[in-house]
Amino acid sequence: MYADDVQIYRHSTFENLGSAITAVNVDLSLICEWSKQYGLKVNPAKSQSIIIGSPGMISKVDWQNIPSIVYNGVAIPFSATVKDLGIQIDQDLSWSTHIKELSKKTFATMHSLRRLRAVLPIPTKVMIAHSLLLSILDYADASFLNLTEDQINKLERLQNLAIRFIFGLRKYDHVSEFRQKLKWLPIRRRRDLHVLSLLYCVLFHLKTPSYLKEKFTFLGVQSDLRSCRALTLSMPFHRTKFYEHSFTVQAIALWNALPIDIRQSKTLCIFKKAVKNHYSLH
Repeated sequence: MYADDVQIYRHSTFENLGSAITAVNVDLSLICEWSKQYGLKVNPAKSQSIIIGSPGMISKVDWQNIPSIVYNGVAIPFSATVKDLGIQIDQDLSWSTHIKELSKKTFATMHSLRRLRAVLPIPTKVMIAHSLLLSILDYADASFLNLTEDQINKLERLQNLAIRFIFGLRKYDHVSEFRQKLKWLPIRRRRDLHVLSLLYCVLFHLKTPSYLKEKFTFLGVQSDLRSCRALTLSMPFHRTKFYEHSFTVQAIALWNALPIDIRQSKTLCIFKKAVKNHYSLH
């Protein structure tokens, strides 16, 4: 029996990179012993390892002499890109590989739907677009918050493909008024809505893991969480671009920019509707 995906993460400075790799190998050794004990198998030939950091840090790595990641005597090579739960992650989190993959999937889906464009009624095409096209663009979009303007525009064009499919528009027809008819947000605001929805769950759902909750604190009195909803979240100190574009910092910035009455929403459904209406008007 083969085990499901196993993932190990270690945080390290560039100077302590060797120590982090040693720690990962210790973890892998323990996993190897445990899997043998319970009759499970981990296939190192299908495993990957990656070092993620700023472009400056990645450029300093001596790939010829860096210690190897080893599982059961088999070296696991370092990769420039790895796939994790359907997301393509590259070394400096530029998301260029992932955006290319999204484009391929969207164009492939559009190609298969093209022959149906003229025969299906609009309500049916809207449902198809939601389930087969927007689902590709929406998946884990709260993860990549440091996209460049060019990448955002590429995703916007992919969303426009769905709008053209629904209304039978030509390549160079404007889609703004048709997006409004569908009550769809532009791709950037759509992502912001998903980020804020996730943050709302982190803040107010009782079953949220503590390691997520502790990243967010309200300014002011903390004795009654409900009464703190109208308050502002404390922005953590950040000086690197990596942290500036993290979910924590970006989600707090989006939250603090919302009107107080939206932050006071009593349920997730009410909150999402209020945020969507707010973004539609601004």
